[in-house]
Amino acid sequence: MSDKSDSPVVVDFAEARRQRIHDIHDARLESMRSAFAKALPLAGAKSSGKGKKKRNKKPR
Repeated sequence: MSDKSDSPVVVDFAEARRQRIHDIHDARLESMRSAFAKALPLAGAKSSGKGKKKRNKKPR
């Protein structure tokens, strides 16, 4: 007949540690993604200017 609200809260330290490590790795991954996107932008992201003009070959 005991209520669950009366029992003390059990903290799973291993699970809390796993979550903190996951958050740290996730933040590091996001910073690496943004650094790579800044250093090596995708080809479709930049606007293309005029195309190269083809040169005609001289007849021999």
